[in-house]
Amino acid sequence: MNTHETRRAYAPTTVLRPDFGRSTVYAEVKDKGTWNTAVAGLGGSVLQSFEWGEFRRHGGWVPLRLLAEDGSSAVQVLLRRLPGVGGSLAYAPHGPLVSDPENLPEVARAVAVHAKGCGARLLEIEPRISRAHDLEAHGFRRSAGSVQPRCTLVVPVLESAEAQYAALPKGGRYGIRRALQAGIEVGTSTDEENDLELFLDLLEDTAGRQRFGLRPRSYYRMLLRELPSALVLARREGEERPIAGALMLTFEDEAYYLYGASTAREGENLYASYLVQFEALSAARRAGATRYDLWGIPCDPHPKHPLWGVYQFKKKFAGPGTEERYAGTYRRYLSPLQSHLTRAGIRSYYTLQRLRGKSSGPIAD
Repeated sequence: MNTHETRRAYAPTTVLRPDFGRSTVYAEVKDKGTWNTAVAGLGGSVLQSFEWGEFRRHGGWVPLRLLAEDGSSAVQVLLRRLPGVGGSLAYAPHGPLVSDPENLPEVARAVAVHAKGCGARLLEIEPRISRAHDLEAHGFRRSAGSVQPRCTLVVPVLESAEAQYAALPKGGRYGIRRALQAGIEVGTSTDEENDLELFLDLLEDTAGRQRFGLRPRSYYRMLLRELPSALVLARREGEERPIAGALMLTFEDEAYYLYGASTAREGENLYASYLVQFEALSAARRAGATRYDLWGIPCDPHPKHPLWGVYQFKKKFAGPGTEERYAGTYRRYLSPLQSHLTRAGIRSYYTLQRLRGKSSGPIAD
């Protein structure tokens, strides 16, 4: 996995909590600039950003942001009440963040202490590092699945469209040429309110064909409105309705391909999705990103895997050395005597999410 260099210096500005942790003093940060600077300095993703925590409030989560006094670690923990059993679930997507992976167990233990103090019965962490050193010795157990993709492809965003095109694998360049020959036009939306509804029509059509769950439309509207984002759409010349599109987020020097959709007309070899990805790389460049995360591939890809086609497509934009593998989800029950109730609450939570069409639960590796 690539490492991230410190991007700028920072210091916590909030009141320190000497009762948190045994050796490291932490502060609860409530200032957006201070927090995002800390997250960027530690190589954190958009899921640890201030904006993401505020966005997730709409889903019933409460963000708690903790920063080490020396800046060596930080974590945004999202807290949500468990249905029917009392207590909360504490979840740190792509966190904790640590300057030295060897310190992860100590940081994770400190997070567990604080999460328990906030009423959490279960803590789930998903550090965006390749190996979680010795977490088992601190009461954590690795889950069979993960909430966020454990494996992904990250494409370097180069200095120009010409350089980007030249660096693409042969299959990617071929698809882009075919789309242009078919008269496909692509661009980043400047009328997001109208274009988002067209994209969501397309996303719903894609979900129906490929049988994956969707969140309510209000979720995507808020995401586009409240987070640094871009909507890329491809159309046939002279047509209003898109035939392919992508919704991406940006944070500091990274961009993320979260949602994609295409019409069944892709089967006519229009290759519109190739042009969408190439424009998304250009949008990432304009936003100042140097990394474009294609957001998830099978960790063990093979022709019978349900995401084999997705993997084959994404590989056409990612050359050798672009795969990143993360440690996965680790959980620790903070009230062992009530762990059976907590498990029941977690099952109820994901069942409710599935019924509402919001989530299918953890992703199996």
